[in-house]
Amino acid sequence: LKHMLLSIVFTCLLLAGSQAVLCHADDRTIPLRIATPEWKKQTNKDGTGLFFDIVRRVYEPEGIRLIIEFVPWKRAQAFVNRKYCDAMLCVWKEHAVQENQIIPRYPMYVEHTAAVFKKGGIRPWNGIPSLNGKTVVWMRGYDYHLFDHFSQVKFKTFIEMDSYEKAWMQLDKDRCQVYIDALIDMDNYIKEHRVDMSRYTKEMLWAEKAFIAFSQSKRSEKLVRIWDNRIQEIFKSGELKAIYDNWEVTFYPEYWED
Repeated sequence: LKHMLLSIVFTCLLLAGSQAVLCHADDRTIPLRIATPEWKKQTNKDGTGLFFDIVRRVYEPEGIRLIIEFVPWKRAQAFVNRKYCDAMLCVWKEHAVQENQIIPRYPMYVEHTAAVFKKGGIRPWNGIPSLNGKTVVWMRGYDYHLFDHFSQVKFKTFIEMDSYEKAWMQLDKDRCQVYIDALIDMDNYIKEHRVDMSRYTKEMLWAEKAFIAFSQSKRSEKLVRIWDNRIQEIFKSGELKAIYDNWEVTFYPEYWED
């Protein structure tokens, strides 16, 4: 009887220990696998960038390290939806809903979208409706023609390019009338390539909260809870603004305030 009791106790301890290890592994030791395109100063190939700094500051203190897969936007969506990767970066709420992805309450970034066109190319400029009937260019996979913001706009045609350089070339050679892109990427290209902006007009179209978006899983629900708790911690401590300042990106605190 004594041996039997000891055996039962030992088995229970083993099972409890195994369960604890499994819980610990699920929440902490399994890496967070992220799929993302490369965006200069946001998701650099060397693992640096604004977005990576934010995600690391949220998850690494929790013992969760990152594994990064650099892929085009559409492939990143497929990787997350098929659960090959856990998450992708800089996703708008409407995209997350379309792809059945889980997003936190708080964003990682506020993305401003802009249009650039040759001086005098659109007169007068009356905002988004001014793009009606225009030939436009954007990065492959961005699918701006499907956005709610353009629901009342009918483009003459749209062109998709695989690089910023090719997109600007379309505009420069008058193969399109308007180039649409995230303002941060547009400004980075202008600065790095010393684009002569005296030839162009740049107009803001809208601002949109952008999130880290997760695949549908129980683990993702835990990762979302960690995100919302930790992003509030680093926001209130001033760390989030410091990360933005380090990358010389404007910080808009109202998007993280309760």
